[in-house]
Amino acid sequence: MRWRAIMPAALMVLGTAAPSIPVFAGSGVAGLGDCPLYGDVHICSGEIPSWDGSPLDVDLTLPQRGTGDHHPLIVMLHGFANNKHEWESVSDQGDIDQPESTHDKWHWNNHWFAKHGFYVLTYTARGFLDEGKTRADEPNTPPGAPFGSYTGLGTPGTVHLKSRDYEIKDTAWLAATVAAAHSDLDPNAVAVSGGSYGGGESWTLASQASWHSAHDQNPALPVLQLQVAVPHYPWTDLAYSLAPNGHKGPFDGTIYSSSQGSPTTDSGQENPVGVVKYSYATGFFGEGIANGFFETTPENIPAWYADAVVAGDPYDGGSPNTDRDNFIKDLRHGLTELRGAFYQDESWTAQAGNREVAIFSVSGWTDELFPPVEAFRQFSYLKALDRLWPVELAVGDVGHPLAQNPPSQWRHLNDRAWGFLKQQINGSHRKETTVSSMPTVCEPTGAGDPTERLTGRTPEALSDGTLTVNYSTAGTLVNRIPPTFPAVDPRDPDNLGTDPAFGSAVLHLPNCRTSNAPVVIPADRYTGYSAPLTVPRIYVGLGFARVSYTLAGANTATVNARVWDVAPDGNALLVTRGVYRIDGNASPAAYDPLPSGTIDLPLFGNQWTLAAGHRIRLDLTQVDYPTFLESNSQGAVFTFPDAQLVLPTREATAITVPGA
Repeated sequence: MRWRAIMPAALMVLGTAAPSIPVFAGSGVAGLGDCPLYGDVHICSGEIPSWDGSPLDVDLTLPQRGTGDHHPLIVMLHGFANNKHEWESVSDQGDIDQPESTHDKWHWNNHWFAKHGFYVLTYTARGFLDEGKTRADEPNTPPGAPFGSYTGLGTPGTVHLKSRDYEIKDTAWLAATVAAAHSDLDPNAVAVSGGSYGGGESWTLASQASWHSAHDQNPALPVLQLQVAVPHYPWTDLAYSLAPNGHKGPFDGTIYSSSQGSPTTDSGQENPVGVVKYSYATGFFGEGIANGFFETTPENIPAWYADAVVAGDPYDGGSPNTDRDNFIKDLRHGLTELRGAFYQDESWTAQAGNREVAIFSVSGWTDELFPPVEAFRQFSYLKALDRLWPVELAVGDVGHPLAQNPPSQWRHLNDRAWGFLKQQINGSHRKETTVSSMPTVCEPTGAGDPTERLTGRTPEALSDGTLTVNYSTAGTLVNRIPPTFPAVDPRDPDNLGTDPAFGSAVLHLPNCRTSNAPVVIPADRYTGYSAPLTVPRIYVGLGFARVSYTLAGANTATVNARVWDVAPDGNALLVTRGVYRIDGNASPAAYDPLPSGTIDLPLFGNQWTLAAGHRIRLDLTQVDYPTFLESNSQGAVFTFPDAQLVLPTREATAITVPGA
């Protein structure tokens, strides 16, 4: 997703014409004309009617000559509010040398794959526009017609948020159309890759080893066999990624599988609706309506925003069959079963023991939009179906903010993804796989190589020990309305200073966030410090804050956590954060005990070296705005006698550190 996509403002459309340069023979696909040469690759551009007649703006990069007689196909899917150009380049280097880029296009773009004999399909998803090239390395392929120009059956200007009823079918249809027009394209050697918005779709497409939908509608189109998926910074549970609830996953009872529900549910019923990532949700909704239109029927996405983000909690009122209850059911179903790979259980179980799609998924420890739990839960589920499922995970300091996206890490990740794809593209096969991790390095001096890897057979196995901090002081947090953005909250100015979306795109804060170390009113933020560490430790994995609480004045509450690495000079760097929503309203039984209980608030996680002499600071709040939507439970009083922080460590020891 483009970082400016969080700014709710209309964008200028920069239409550019194709250069007047020699052309190659036509692509053979209706709607795509001649194929001019861009650099040293031929790209065909035009509009192709999708399965419902909606014209989609498509580029098809042809494999370079001399790369064989039979060619695989890779579909490369762009991020939210972006377009077909995102994964296009006139060189193998991509955007690696551009300081404002994500750096993930190096050896992972249409030029790279065409050079290695692939057909490369890139297209602009429904509801978005091709603004023309925005990076210096992109080819200047012509844009398609603006949305709304089509008056036939489809809704080309409508954003469906990667619904399996729309965008998923678009990709399969376009891929089959291209395959039907090129006898040298191998329909049994298909790969898909994408980042963010396209990464979520890549995971969902991977649940279907055979793409039948286009053939079922038009028998002249072939059935394609998907062999490999390579999602970049994706989601697998859109409900949880946009509104994490912090509860353990019903699938296996661990924080590494935290989700809205279990894979077999069609509506994510087992856990409460979570805490909306307010700054991201608001920005993306604004960008969506600036570009096109959100689906309103049969699912009303604008109403989801109005009633969940604007109106806020409570969501589960314990009154079945009311309008509010039915709305929440539709919301749960729409963001899980219809838009989440984790909930395609029938398709995943059909693959198990047969041919299983090979998946290499890349997530970011410091990605606060789609953190690693999005890949972790899916990995755990697939390995439960078959321990030799060819699914491999890699995690680093990459993705959406607060990620730094160091080029060295992306070079390493793309090299590994390319090797994985080559092994599996001609027939995916079962194998032992690993989960690997690279560190977040905010202070390069003495911090080590940012590409140095740790590996394990599972996400949990990245660590061998634990670091536990016992904060002995008690706390009382009262929920009060925060100041309106962008004013700094005098009670906790770190909440705006640590926001990933507005903080990055509007305030232009660096991605390694430091604390303002304010003096706060005790009822607004709890802050505890550990004693200085006597030995260094590598924190790797998720971890959690354990709090035994009493809640008064409300049946629901939001509890936010931030973890800081505090150097001897007092400089504090944000390591990770997390959120938990206490919900005692649901029927027939509450999700959380009232008036008292104990929560394990899961953290987003990281790989971070904690140096000897440093202290670990834990902040707890009921309001962490604008990152998270504040609760409507004004006056809720959350009290606790102490707090405990448990971090998984690479070192195979269990150590306990007292509070300062």
